[in-house]
Amino acid sequence: MRLRTSSATGEGEGATRLRTSAATVGRVVRLLTSAATAATVVALEARAAEAWVESFDRDPMQSGWEVVGDASLFAWNEGAKSLAVTWDSSRTNSYFLKRLASPVTAADDFAFGFGLKLSEHAVGTTPGKSGTFQIALGLIRVADASDPGFQRGVFLRSRNLVEWTWFGAQPDGAISASLSPAVVPADGRLPWGFSDSYLELETGVQYGFDLTYTATNRTLRISMTADGTPLPTPAPIVLPRNFTGFRVDALSINSYSDVGQDPLYAGSVRAVGTVDDLRWNGPGAAVGVVRFEGNEVVRRVVTGTRVGWRYWLESSGDLKAWEKVSEEVAGTGREVVLQDATKGLPPERFYRVGGRLP
Repeated sequence: MRLRTSSATGEGEGATRLRTSAATVGRVVRLLTSAATAATVVALEARAAEAWVESFDRDPMQSGWEVVGDASLFAWNEGAKSLAVTWDSSRTNSYFLKRLASPVTAADDFAFGFGLKLSEHAVGTTPGKSGTFQIALGLIRVADASDPGFQRGVFLRSRNLVEWTWFGAQPDGAISASLSPAVVPADGRLPWGFSDSYLELETGVQYGFDLTYTATNRTLRISMTADGTPLPTPAPIVLPRNFTGFRVDALSINSYSDVGQDPLYAGSVRAVGTVDDLRWNGPGAAVGVVRFEGNEVVRRVVTGTRVGWRYWLESSGDLKAWEKVSEEVAGTGREVVLQDATKGLPPERFYRVGGRLP
């Protein structure tokens, strides 16, 4: 069997470009491969996981970060190697975010962390909204969080969140300061995953927070430090049995608007601080390591998968028109085999793997 080949510079024998795509990701990942034999093609590059640290030693806008909303709330400080952030609930919902390699769900293990130092913090800063309000950082689904109807301060008007949140104490003492991380499902309805730990954040102190989610027991754990000294561990969040699931696709610093609240309980906040050492460790691309196995009679593609996703094989003769040539199979977290079911296989074909979240 002779495989049709292509490269960045043109056609050639011995190297074929497999293309994998995930329908819900909306982009194509190119895997450059080489043929050990005519029947086997082994991928040289693939992403089974995604891990990075943003240290802000260079302009973050040049490394995949973007702003949705009010850009004046976020400013890179080159000298301090940090990001200056203003959480101001009098402004529109605003996010400083980096999109993940592919959507993450409750079936995935992941972790994120960051450093935080506040220089200012006050609640009740919007006239008529004297209560407390949160500052936040965590995982969002960009399409939901940027929807005009998304209102974090209004029950049932936010969805698809896994986030660290902190509420400062009200001046009248009616509500104490609390660390209140939350996991909000895709439909926004109860039950949520949440936990409250009474914690007062002081200005001028360098805090560190790490949040780790384990899919097997559906638990989100938090660890904290203050100027390098470990703090007591807050209660973990264990997702209830009837929690309906989440789907998130970006790590984001979140400044939420205080609009839409019940006037009797409305709160507001303005806080200024720096965020640094933003860390992410997650499942990475939905399509893992890919390799081709086959001959003139049987053609199979073996691909790494993720639990919760469904996968299929597509074929093309010209890299333009693609057709589905296998049944969909459920991801297992391990490799699965996808076989071209076409009768009378043509001698030259390209293959790619598709994937979607149901």
